[in-house]
Amino acid sequence: MQQTKQLSFFAVFLLGINSIIGSGIFLLPGQIYHELGLLSLLVIFAAGLVVCLIALNYAVMSAKVSEDGGAWVYANLAFGRFWGFQVGWFGWLLGVITLSAEICALLTALKMALPLLRQSLIFNSVAVSLLLILGIANFFGVRFMAMLDDFATVAKLSVLVGFVIVGAFFFHSGNLALNLPTTIHTQANLVAAFTSAFGVIFYIFTGFNFLPIAAREMHDSKRNLPRALMLIMAVVTLLYLAVQFVVIGIMGSALSNATVPLAQAFAMIFGPVGQLVILIGMVCSILGVAVAGSFNTPIEMASLSNEKHLLPAVFGKHNRFGAPWVANMMSIGIAIVMVLSGGYLFLVKLIVLASFVQYVPTILAVIKLRRAPDLSHDFELPGGYLLPTLAFIATMYLMLSFTPTIIIWGLGMFILGSIIYLLDKWASK
Repeated sequence: MQQTKQLSFFAVFLLGINSIIGSGIFLLPGQIYHELGLLSLLVIFAAGLVVCLIALNYAVMSAKVSEDGGAWVYANLAFGRFWGFQVGWFGWLLGVITLSAEICALLTALKMALPLLRQSLIFNSVAVSLLLILGIANFFGVRFMAMLDDFATVAKLSVLVGFVIVGAFFFHSGNLALNLPTTIHTQANLVAAFTSAFGVIFYIFTGFNFLPIAAREMHDSKRNLPRALMLIMAVVTLLYLAVQFVVIGIMGSALSNATVPLAQAFAMIFGPVGQLVILIGMVCSILGVAVAGSFNTPIEMASLSNEKHLLPAVFGKHNRFGAPWVANMMSIGIAIVMVLSGGYLFLVKLIVLASFVQYVPTILAVIKLRRAPDLSHDFELPGGYLLPTLAFIATMYLMLSFTPTIIIWGLGMFILGSIIYLLDKWASK
């Protein structure tokens, strides 16, 4: 059953913003300031620039291919069914892991206001309930989820923009002294600290790659998706820089030890009421990413089944609201298992790895298909192969932040995906 295009350009913009801005911008400014001091602004800019380069490659491919599915469709077209399946497999895992991690982050943040959540039984019960609510909401298709997503995004942006505007009036320029942390003594220390902070802050930019997955629900996707990707990345990068700049100006060196920096900064200005306002913003932000993830992740699985038949047909079934109900049940079910297993920080690291697996094949597909005569050339990058090559090199830099445990996990998922692919191929003969 083919779904109807119901998402306007503005809805696409909000969906993209919501897919990216989550718990990280509320929780991580203190950590990267602790590692780099004022240079934390530079690492945010660098990560934003790298992600913009990657997004340009997604924009090129989205203009060439209008199918929903995103990176796996591009890999399938450029490198064949097996690699298309692997990228799609990791893409679906990325969605499930992101959904699980954001629910964990949400309840972890709420422990500040709701001490009962410190009890594991209550924590797990609330987490499962939230996931079930998202799953039920998804059964009502694109239009319902678009309205829910728009509300969450507007609330989130209002809090972040409000923090920047109001916080600017309490900004202390003396807090902008370029003092490196005491742990940095040599150039090697600086490079190591930058690499570590880059790997952490890159997490807050992940999520934009889900946007092409829903391309079929967009009006004039070949025209609107590239424009939306570029606008989204520019807005997010500028917003992150503004938030980090203002929170440094308010808190100064105290930011190094802040666990919930934006809430603590507002508490310094307005007391408990200020902290509560930011906490509400965090809830909206994290729920927004969870909503976007719960919407996109089942579509990823359904597209693997429907577009190129890389999964059994049952995973592509839709209900009368146009929602992929089987894929929805599978995604929510696995997310519940992952939430109950715990390990938020480990999930964050897996998100970066799974994102890496999406980015590299997409960039390589741009290089390989640049001159393909049967594909659209309405949107191409200037400079020939220069920008895709720079994006590839910058993305490979992420590998320096992967621990052996994360790499082993990635190899394990690759092997498991290969087994699933081969079994399905054998069963379809």
